[in-house]
Amino acid sequence: MNQKLDERSKVTISPSVYARVFGEEIVLLEFGKGEYFGLDAIGADVWKRLEAGDDLGTAANHIATLYEVGPEEALRDIVDLVAELEKNALIVTA
Repeated sequence: MNQKLDERSKVTISPSVYARVFGEEIVLLEFGKGEYFGLDAIGADVWKRLEAGDDLGTAANHIATLYEVGPEEALRDIVDLVAELEKNALIVTA
């Protein structure tokens, strides 16, 4: 992303990504590269929030409530995850 991510940032799922839930985890297939990626339970929760259209702050507040961490820590971790997802062409800037 060219812009700095913050709590108001929104992303969308890349149209070339197929997501499949396996228990509490999600497996992602990026069709362009033919690569698979896995998200653990927390990453899967974040993915679902992003897929629903939440901005990063709303997703962070949700994660903070579910996992009993501070919203700042949750936002920091989500920003890191979103940067990695974008690097792998799994999301695009909204």
